Amino acid sequence: MHAESIVDVKQAIAKARDYLRAVFSDEPISDLRLEEVVFDKQDAAWLITFGLLRPSDETTAQWGAFAGASQPRRTYKVVRIPNDETELPSVKIRELAEG
Repeated sequence: MHAESIVDVKQAIAKARDYLRAVFSDEPISDLRLEEVVFDKQDAAWLITFGLLRPSDETTAQWGAFAGASQPRRTYKVVRIPNDETELPSVKIRELAEG
């Protein structure tokens, strides 16, 4: 059975951004960037990927720049926004393929 989204893509992105900030409210995140948006019809959910820097990444960047090391890698998170508003959103790590 194929599901259609009742949540608009812009609404889903806003919900995902707010949810991600709430989940990481005890540690500052920065440079939050929208990377990818997909509606999974089988799962009936938006899968929204964000790239961000977390405090340990920023510290590495500051010390790395001082020591002449390369810039830190971004952390990527996938926020799942279900089409059914009775379900809770979720966050997981997005692993990148080595290339």
